[in-house]
Formats: sequence, C-alpha cells, structure tokens
Amino acid sequence: MPMEHISTDSPSRTLRIYAHVSRAVSAVILVGMVAVVLLAVWSFLVTLVEITVATDATLDYPQFQILFDRVLAAVIALELAHSIGQMVAGDHGLAQVRTVVTIGMLAVVRKLIVIEMDQATGFFLLGIGGAVVALAGALVAIHWIARHERKPG
Repeated sequence: MPMEHISTDSPSRTLRIYAHVSRAVSAVILVGMVAVVLLAVWSFLVTLVEITVATDATLDYPQFQILFDRVLAAVIALELAHSIGQMVAGDHGLAQVRTVVTIGMLAVVRKLIVIEMDQATGFFLLGIGGAVVALAGALVAIHWIARHERKPG
C-alpha cells in the first residue's frame, strides 16, 4: 500500500469519526437542553402565578423585571436548543451563526431588563452598548453574506 494513500485516507476517516462523535454529543446535549427549556418555562409559569395570585396583585417594576427575566431565560434556552439541534442535523452554515448571534442579543436584552440602573456604572453601560453594536454588526454582516450567496452570479 503506497504511503500517500494512507496519509490521504486517514484524515478523512478521522474527520468522519469526529463528525459522528460530534453529532452524538450534540444529541445528548440537546436532550439536556430540552429539560432546561422545560425548567425555564416552568419557572416562568410559577412566577406568573405567584405574581397574579398575590394579595396586592399589582405589577410593579421589580415584579415586571422578574417576569421578563424568566421569559427571556426560556427564550434563550429555546434558541440554544435550536442551535444544538442545528449541530445535530449537521447544519453548520450561516443559520447556526445567526442563531448564536441572536442568543447573544437576547442575553444582552435580558441583562438590560434586569439591571438596576442606579447600580450600573458608566463603563458597564458602555460595555453593554459596545456588545449591542458588535452583535448588530455581526447580524448585518450575516444578512449581507446570505443575500450575496443567494444571488446568481
């Protein structure tokens, strides 16, 4: 057997094994993420019931923050599960990158909702603003690339 045949076949076999292992691990993580999504939804529902059946039953700002924190936690978990589902399906294209950037945007929005503004420093707010600008730039780049990939040419 010639040496060049062994050297070219071995990397492709290794890559196939890696792809199978990667998909199997992603499938296990996806099952775990389903549990996380269900727990996040359960936490939201429990919080919603607690707020609505409370004796004063008014939705003041701290309760609003808690409620939206729970909602966004569930949405972020769902988006993360969607991203892992894309990995299991073998979809490693722009759709998966878009999902990851969307998760980042949701995480920043969640932080902005739950933050106590009187405790936030100027540098922290500048950092959050920089993260928003960077993630928005990434989304614009992804949409631009996707649009140019679809054009015949």
